[in-house]
Amino acid sequence: MEANVVCFFGEDTFYIRSKINQLIKQHGVDEYHHTTYDLDETPLIEAINDAMTIPFVMDRKVVVMQNARFLGKEKPKKGPSHDLDALMGYLESPAEQTVLVIAAPIASLDARLAVVKKLKTYKVIECKLKSSQDLVSWASRQVNNTGMSIDQEALDLFIKRVGHSTEFAYLEMRKLLLYAGSETRITKAMIEDIITKNVEDNVYDITNALLEKDVRKALSVYRDLVLHSTDPMAILGIIIQKYREILHVKKLLEDGAGQQDVQSYYQVSSGRAYYMTQNARSVSYAQVVE
Repeated sequence: MEANVVCFFGEDTFYIRSKINQLIKQHGVDEYHHTTYDLDETPLIEAINDAMTIPFVMDRKVVVMQNARFLGKEKPKKGPSHDLDALMGYLESPAEQTVLVIAAPIASLDARLAVVKKLKTYKVIECKLKSSQDLVSWASRQVNNTGMSIDQEALDLFIKRVGHSTEFAYLEMRKLLLYAGSETRITKAMIEDIITKNVEDNVYDITNALLEKDVRKALSVYRDLVLHSTDPMAILGIIIQKYREILHVKKLLEDGAGQQDVQSYYQVSSGRAYYMTQNARSVSYAQVVE
C-alpha cells in the first residue's frame, strides 16, 4: 500500500522525532498543514477526525499521533481512553490527502492486536536504541565527513561520555565539530575539554565502586565530576536515588517480578531495565546498607 500511513516504534525517541521531521519536510507541508496529537493527553479519535478532514490550501497534510503506547503489550495505566475500532476503521480506508504518522515509544508492538496486524500492511519502522558499536560507527562517520580524523582514545572517551543517548551524542558531536574548527585531528584532550560528562552514568560508576568497596575509584570519579563543575549535592542526591533504586528493585525481584516488570514500573528502556535488574541481583541487602 501507499505510505500514507507510517508507524515508527522503538525506544530511541530522538530518532523517531528525527524521522518524523524528515517525513514532514519530504512532503513539503507548512506549519498549518501538520498537527501533532499527544495520545498521553488526547483521545486518538481527535487525531482520526483531523486526518479525515480535507486540507484547505495544500493538497497534502500530515497528522502525527505521538505516544501510541497502547500498541505495546504493556498498556498505559493512566491517560485517555482510546477507540481502537476508530483507528482500525481509518486504516481500512485512509484519507488520500493525509499522511498519518503513528509514533509509539515502546520496545515492541503487540502482534496479537488486530490493529497492529493491519498497521503492518503499511510502512512500519523500528527505531532501536543504538548500541555502543553503532554510536562508534556513527561518530567516526560524522568526523570523517568533515575531512578530520579522530584518535581512538578520543573516540572511546566520546562514547563513554555520551552513554547510549542518541540525542546527547548528536548535540555533543555538533559542539565538538564546531570546537575543532579548522583542526585536522580530534584528540582526547579536545574531548576532555568540550564534551559534557554524563553525570548519571558516572554516579552509577561511583555507586558500583562503593558497593565493591573500591574507595579509590569512587573518589577518582567523584573528583572528576566536581572538577567539571558538577554540584556535589547533586552527586549525593543521585547516589541516594541509586541506592533506593537498588533496594526497591531487589524487593520487586523477591516478589516475583522480572526485567519486563521493572521496565514497566520505572518506565525505562529495556536496556536500562536489564542493568537495573543485574545490579540489584549482584549485591546483597547487607552491602547496600553498609
